[in-house]
Amino acid sequence: MRNTIHYITYNDTYSGIYQSQVIDVVKHLNLKFDVEVRLIAFVPIRLWNQQRKIITSKLPEASVYPVLGALDKVKRTSRFLKIISNKQFAICRGPLAFLLTKGYYRKVVYDGRAAVEAEVTEYNVTGHQHLDELFIRAENFAINNADYFISVSKKLVEYWEEKLGHKISHQKYSIIPCTLTSLSHSSTRRVDSENVRVVYAGGTGAWQSFEKVVGLLDELMAKQANLEVLFLTKENPHLLKLLKKYPDRSERKWVAHDEVFNELSSCDYGILLREDRVTNSVASPVKFAEYLNAGLKVLISPNIGDFSEFVKKNDCGIVIEDKIPFLEKNIHHKELAELCEVYFYKCSKNIAKEYAKMLSRVN
Repeated sequence: MRNTIHYITYNDTYSGIYQSQVIDVVKHLNLKFDVEVRLIAFVPIRLWNQQRKIITSKLPEASVYPVLGALDKVKRTSRFLKIISNKQFAICRGPLAFLLTKGYYRKVVYDGRAAVEAEVTEYNVTGHQHLDELFIRAENFAINNADYFISVSKKLVEYWEEKLGHKISHQKYSIIPCTLTSLSHSSTRRVDSENVRVVYAGGTGAWQSFEKVVGLLDELMAKQANLEVLFLTKENPHLLKLLKKYPDRSERKWVAHDEVFNELSSCDYGILLREDRVTNSVASPVKFAEYLNAGLKVLISPNIGDFSEFVKKNDCGIVIEDKIPFLEKNIHHKELAELCEVYFYKCSKNIAKEYAKMLSRVN
């Protein structure tokens, strides 16, 4: 009989990230391993009907329940688990899901996505002191009580070890960065031009150093006349100045998720700059894998998770210390896409090994 594992999310709503890092993971585990993984999603009560329809349209076997009351009333929502828990195994995405779940299953895996205490202190992600305290308490509870860990980077494991005051056994964690579902490269298109094309794809949140990105690209465009820049992001006042200054060499678009690959693959470099903060030093931005998958070299800040060293080791971009150097045309698109397949596809041998290790420990 196949073991049933519950994959639990709390207060997360459907997005492109939820599709690729939750729903696609559940589908992948069910397809590739001898287990039955069932998604149990707890969503904000005001969005419950909408989110239930969206999530079950993507994954019909998923169960979607409302968060009962305010976000910090975790114990209220846990009453659902008295009914639906299979008493065996659960994987919990984030500290609040872990806090909700621990005690209702024999073994609980903490799927850690971030340095939570650093996020709330460095970027005020909750906006409320009592929620800050809840997230910090939940993270401490998770790293002290998890039966196993999934981490997006080795740097995040080191962060947990520092908080714990001791090493975590290598047999107790798997390193699984933000991964991609296998994608065909047949639609890749290249612009037949001698111009070098740089793309920024993503948001404009405080941790994404967007003002710094625009400033560095402005300097480089002034020096390198054959440089073009594409921004796949929403409107932003910092960006507006650059677009007006270089109307023939800069462009902003906001496209559907399924159109992003083609836009990226028309470029030579993807830019991924972050502030030197703890939050960023343990991170695994899915954009890194998306850039690489589209055959781009990555312009990356130092100390971004495990990826800055990955760039140096695999010669797949440039680590930007202060200024962006003169950029040559990228002629290694195929090799870069193949590198992504090895390290960042869910079906790759490296990722499969980490999932198998986790499943062997909790079964």
